Amino acid sequence: MNLARIQQSGFSAVELLITLFIAVAFIATGYQLYSIIINDGGEVRARARASNIAYDHLRRYSPQATDPCSIFTPTPAPAIPANSGLSNADITVTISCPYTTALNLTKVQVRVRYGSPQKEVNHAIFVN
Repeated sequence: MNLARIQQSGFSAVELLITLFIAVAFIATGYQLYSIIINDGGEVRARARASNIAYDHLRRYSPQATDPCSIFTPTPAPAIPANSGLSNADITVTISCPYTTALNLTKVQVRVRYGSPQKEVNHAIFVN
């Protein structure tokens, strides 16, 4: 019998174990990346919703800035829309006079807090 003609076909047990180990490592890494992307995507959507709500309120209340500047708190207090998709959300609108020397400059600031733990989005504009 000629030994040069005998060839091994298939995988040995060690090669099979190494291949399986590499496959499991790729699957585990892919799952971790998938989880991170899904979580970050949800957080970005919530931040975008909060930012849109804050900007809408900023546009709504900026015409109420007076000349000369006077501190003003809107009543009734503004509310987060029920279909916003934000949990634990509240909104604060503040109209203030940031500078005592410029009586015609008013600052309108909107703060939206949401989620647990609380995250915050701030928008502000100066109105002359």
